[in-house]
Amino acid sequence: MSEERRGVYPFCAPCTASSIAWRAPDAAGPAGTGSRLYGHRDVCENCGSSVRTLYATFLWIPVSKIGRFRIIPTGGRSYIGRKVVDQPAQTVVRRAPVTDHAELDGDPAYQMAEAYWNDHEPGRALPCYQAALADREKALPADDPATLRVRLRVAQGLLATGNYGRAIAWFELVTPQLVEVFGPDHELTRAATEAVTGARLMVGGVRSEAKLLANIVAVDEQELDRHDPQLLRDRAALGRALLDGGEIAPAIETLARTVGDAEIALGATHPDTTVYRTALVEACGVAESRGKKRDVQAAETARRLLNDAVAPTSR
Repeated sequence: MSEERRGVYPFCAPCTASSIAWRAPDAAGPAGTGSRLYGHRDVCENCGSSVRTLYATFLWIPVSKIGRFRIIPTGGRSYIGRKVVDQPAQTVVRRAPVTDHAELDGDPAYQMAEAYWNDHEPGRALPCYQAALADREKALPADDPATLRVRLRVAQGLLATGNYGRAIAWFELVTPQLVEVFGPDHELTRAATEAVTGARLMVGGVRSEAKLLANIVAVDEQELDRHDPQLLRDRAALGRALLDGGEIAPAIETLARTVGDAEIALGATHPDTTVYRTALVEACGVAESRGKKRDVQAAETARRLLNDAVAPTSR
């Protein structure tokens, strides 16, 4: 394989460098609404991708531009794409990602994990990273840079060992935290974004993803306490997959249950709870903008839950 081909499969290196990972929107919706690609230019000689413009449509008429994407058809009307970045976005970091935890980096479990990972043995590295992460989370916040680096490695380890559902759940949780701490263009943030896109390609689409995560959550609910962080993480990912697949009311109900349990188990201000709450707010927004009656009712119930959570209490 030449240097030109060493990008994110199936895109070549130059096309990968000029774009960011992106998942195509779900096609479900009333007839004539949705999105459609127009144009076909800047065809790449290395990977065969081309730049096309995606528009939102109503009655099959383009009404608003969504953005430009590098597209590779995969058969029929399906495709995979990456969003074109014309100019690097200005990175906004809300907190300085500088910590010094040499004692944690010297932990035997972490050292062993790093050795296995560098030797390309993710199956042996993963349990060591999980043990190192448990130690970090006892001493540091969940979104401390030192914690996030190991959280990301756990997610990557799950992906490398073929545990796609739980890998997606970890990436869904850690990516917003990486954006918050390191910024959207940091190498760690981009690594997470690329990896979750790859995991979803392996799973085979949003409906397959939702089915896989539903099976994982069913096992979690039999084996784990309702407030276990793994169950919360997997259920939140299921909620997002349901939303991406157009099942708005079930998505809101799943996310609302996650938020309620997370507030009890972790606390309302915990970084993980914040991620789950943000996902619920976004799902409510989708319901209110294009949902059916049941979706809107679910959103109203969830909004009340969210408002009750932040309302001041009398003593």
